[in-house]
Amino acid sequence: MFRIRNNNSDNLERERICEKSYRQHLNKFSKSSNTDLWKYFCLDFFHDGYIEKITLEQDLKTVSFRLDCPNIKRYANDDYEFVSASFECIFTGVSNFNVYYENPQMAAELSKYASQFLFSEINTSPVLETMGKEDCYSILIQLLAGDDVVWMELVFNQVHVIADEPLSFARMESDPAFKIPTYSDKKNGSVD
Repeated sequence: MFRIRNNNSDNLERERICEKSYRQHLNKFSKSSNTDLWKYFCLDFFHDGYIEKITLEQDLKTVSFRLDCPNIKRYANDDYEFVSASFECIFTGVSNFNVYYENPQMAAELSKYASQFLFSEINTSPVLETMGKEDCYSILIQLLAGDDVVWMELVFNQVHVIADEPLSFARMESDPAFKIPTYSDKKNGSVD
């Protein structure tokens, strides 16, 4: 389902080439607008995090989901441990929201499982080309629910990512004992 990435390939060379193409695709975009999109989704910050709930608001233009990030490392004594932090992601100005099931017969069964965030792909939706707007973005998210893969795609104007405990997370970001896998121009430069 990914349009550029191929992280489910048995061919590691093919997967590496696709990932390089995806990184080149990301480098085409300015990271100064919609900074939370780039900070939290460019390097798959939420990889393996569990989604608590997904909500489509009454205005039908806002989609939010709560999830945790289990990828924060805390270093101590030449070793590290993983630390989790929870977040809410709020997508506003949503003009397209789709959910695809790789196994549609299992769709009713999926409510029994927590969805796990696997990977995402930014700005690859063909809908963006038809809109002709520079302030629209897309995200395609691969989820795992039980043993089944589910794809969620949004086209939107803005995303805000809010930590459940903003002060604690800000302290982690400023403390060199923590490695937080987010993207920033200063820290990462290009996405290569």
